[in-house]
Amino acid sequence: MDNLDYLMTRVKTPETRSSVLISSSPFLNHAGLRDWVATHYLRKNGPDRGNEGDTADGLIPALNSMTDVPKIERLIDEEREKNPAFRDWVDEAYIAPHSADFFKGYPEGSFGHRYWSVIDGGYQPNLAREMIVPKSRYEFIRFRFGQIHDFEHLIAGGGFNTLGELMPYFVRLSNVHRHLSSELAGELTRFYVLGGYRFPVRAGLHYPQIYMTVLELQMRGIRIGLESDPIFMAKFEDVLHLPLPEARAALGVRHAEDLDTEEASRIFDDRGE
Repeated sequence: MDNLDYLMTRVKTPETRSSVLISSSPFLNHAGLRDWVATHYLRKNGPDRGNEGDTADGLIPALNSMTDVPKIERLIDEEREKNPAFRDWVDEAYIAPHSADFFKGYPEGSFGHRYWSVIDGGYQPNLAREMIVPKSRYEFIRFRFGQIHDFEHLIAGGGFNTLGELMPYFVRLSNVHRHLSSELAGELTRFYVLGGYRFPVRAGLHYPQIYMTVLELQMRGIRIGLESDPIFMAKFEDVLHLPLPEARAALGVRHAEDLDTEEASRIFDDRGE
């Protein structure tokens, strides 16, 4: 009735002399990553385990251990030769020196003041933790990607809550693939693929009442990323004095608007009433 025999026609069990799991996929071969995917794609949410800790608890260490840095540096060099905007960005290697207090002085209604309001409300800013001098172009990219994450929350319109994270995840994922060669984009977005899709899967399995909201947030983020200028290369610090709509326009960010993701996040987080 289910036509399973037909669907299994091309499924072959390979023969091997290996005594352990082995695959053509390095991700499947990584025991820690297998456990992370099984846990964080299938689990329910709850007060015992905040969603913000998911990626630190296994994903980041696993991907770091699998990263082929010389290959990525080679792909960066190749991209520099054919992508002038990317070349200018990585050659400048701009790292903002700001502390949280830097944002106090921006006028009310500005991008910078909106960010200060978030910090003043108790949110720990992600200004890339401690300053470094990047020793390579790849190290710069990794550092700057972390440094601008909070700015992307505001510029894309996602709130500073669990489902608000879908906006910077999917904006970054689609925007990098839109503006860089596919192989380099793939190397730079593995974290966003695995980290970003855990929320839609968990919502679909456990929180169907907000699943359509989650899909809408994904679609919004993807559209912003595909139709905007390279947001990941933007110098947000140049537009902090502007109101958000004007800052978005100045940076070439299209289709973004402020969204209220708090109620859907409350349901997804299993926070109760």
